[in-house]
Amino acid sequence: MGGVTFDKLYDNYNTLSDAKEKIAEHSREYLEAIESTKGEEKEKKLATQIITKFFKQFPSLQDKAVEAIFDVCEDEDATIRIAAMKALPSICKDNKNYTPKVSDILAQLLQVEDPQEYNIACSSIMQIMKIDPKVVIKNLFKQANEPDSYARDKCLKFLVTKVKGLERSIITPDVEDVIITEIKNSLHAVLAHEYVDLIGFLKSTRLSQSFTGQQELVEIAAEKAELDKDFDPLDQETNQVDRLLTCIKLVIPYFSSKVDSTKFVMYICDKVLPKWNEIGTLQQGELLQLAILRQLAELSAHCGQLDNPSLYVVQIYQKLKDYMPPPPEDTANLTMPVLDFTIVECLLYAFHKLARQCPDFLTHDPQVLKEFRSRLTYFSRGAQGCTKALSNLDIRDRALSEEDKKKKNVAPKLLNNINTLIRDLFYQPPKYQCTVKLSFKIEEVAVKKVQEKSPPSGKRHVPITFETNGSTFNKQSRTNKSSDGVQLYTPPSGKFSNSFQNFNGRNRGGRIARGGGRGRSSNRSWRK
Repeated sequence: MGGVTFDKLYDNYNTLSDAKEKIAEHSREYLEAIESTKGEEKEKKLATQIITKFFKQFPSLQDKAVEAIFDVCEDEDATIRIAAMKALPSICKDNKNYTPKVSDILAQLLQVEDPQEYNIACSSIMQIMKIDPKVVIKNLFKQANEPDSYARDKCLKFLVTKVKGLERSIITPDVEDVIITEIKNSLHAVLAHEYVDLIGFLKSTRLSQSFTGQQELVEIAAEKAELDKDFDPLDQETNQVDRLLTCIKLVIPYFSSKVDSTKFVMYICDKVLPKWNEIGTLQQGELLQLAILRQLAELSAHCGQLDNPSLYVVQIYQKLKDYMPPPPEDTANLTMPVLDFTIVECLLYAFHKLARQCPDFLTHDPQVLKEFRSRLTYFSRGAQGCTKALSNLDIRDRALSEEDKKKKNVAPKLLNNINTLIRDLFYQPPKYQCTVKLSFKIEEVAVKKVQEKSPPSGKRHVPITFETNGSTFNKQSRTNKSSDGVQLYTPPSGKFSNSFQNFNGRNRGGRIARGGGRGRSSNRSWRK
């Protein structure tokens, strides 16, 4: 036990309150309050109040006072710890020089498991954020960047949920510069979901509002996607398919005539498409394949001039041939094979955008052009048959499934896009002049509006396919694909948790080491 009795401490409080301008003469009473933080429960609580109330009147004792409050933050009693955490912001208000140390301690205190204590720690941080936001943010990132910090996850969560939404009166341009710098420094050593959160935070800053900043975001994504390395979709340690899709998805809104997508297009064509069959063997492989092609289609619209473009176009051309079968040799065979219109729309669009850079790709060999056009003609027939079948569907028919009704709404635009693109390829020589808007982008806008009105159902749509001479829909082939109306790619839960893992084997999820029965570690303290 330390300090004085509760009654004596109460008398000291009254003495200090009544001293007014002569309060400096009563340093002994204030020092007794500091020493009483080692006393019993009620003495600790009263001592904490005295320390904070008269803190600025005793500058020579402030270091001792702050350390005493920090000690109380480690107390075994939750109510005492909460009282101490509530006291910390007032210390910073009275003397800003303590803000760095106090904010560092509060950042570590975010690791507490008790919801009430966590909320108090958050509230205290938010209060001192108004005093010196730069220092507080730097300390939060310091803890977030410590691989062995038990508070790491909580600090990251606080940054992306609390700090991100603060008003501009706090997040001034200078403070935003600190946030941008700290996020950039953190991105090299984060987990996949942390990368997504931090990039989302970065996108909320002014960095995303200029072409220079958008280019910087694209470069960050390119570096994280490791476009300079080979592509191995079967590497379970790096989950390269998920990583690539996620990195592109985060920055795809920023590609434009000022921010080109060339390096991503080159990588997908040169490294990813040759591993197509391997990607298909992955869990949800066809979903991943469709996501890749949708991104390729979007990226191709903003691709700059390629060196030797035919090297990249040929990869798309080969995939088109895989998905666009030749007409049957037996002309009596009226059975139409399964046609994947969602895939072909993406491939045709990308081919149409990139082949204009090498207009002789189809014309250098007449046989190549003839054979390709036979596939285009056959596929176009299937599209026309599907259009006819759709026109005969009555969306009010109760016998129709929900998927059929969705196809009825989505398919016309998709099929029209395919036929429009095909028509350009039948000019002599082929032209690349038409402009179409990808059907899945139109549907994404529509779905977003619906989701704003009601929660998502979590169901995935099946792709638009067609079989048997245009008479029926195929509801069973490739049903694990994403279709129109879902985002390009949502990482499967638990799948790429170690995509950007740099903290191998670290201990996570612990809490502050406190005294006694609360599990104090003999060789570790949360205070540094």
